[in-house]
Amino acid sequence: MALEFNKVIAVIDIDDHLAPIIMQTAESLTAASGELHAIDSNPFITTFESPYAAGAIEADSKAHQADAERRQEAMEALSAKHAANATVAVLDGDPSRDAASYAKKIDADLIVIGSHQKTWWKRLLLGSESSDMLREAPCAVFVVTEAYTKRLKA
Repeated sequence: MALEFNKVIAVIDIDDHLAPIIMQTAESLTAASGELHAIDSNPFITTFESPYAAGAIEADSKAHQADAERRQEAMEALSAKHAANATVAVLDGDPSRDAASYAKKIDADLIVIGSHQKTWWKRLLLGSESSDMLREAPCAVFVVTEAYTKRLKA
């Protein structure tokens, strides 16, 4: 018997090379009668203009909306290629908090997320979404690592 879950969330950064592998892994862990939700987070974009400059807030808002639309289209294309029945959503904000909140909302059984296995120095400077997810998640978390992707290619 394979390990299968009824409600699975694939947390994807559409601009990351791990995105297809995360989607494939989440699809393989979803039961035949289960639900797969693929989500991406769209952090708010800020221009380098002063917020007091005329039109800066509107420009930021338009850039944010354009990026959300780009992400949605890319997520739908990824879903069509790897998991046609997935529900796709692009959420605003922080990936780990968004995914944890979404998981609570749909009562998810599993979250699948990627990890670049950064050194402690890079983790200190850049942070780690997968580590944050482990702390925030209301359910089981499956972490797709760089090492796992190398094994798949071998």
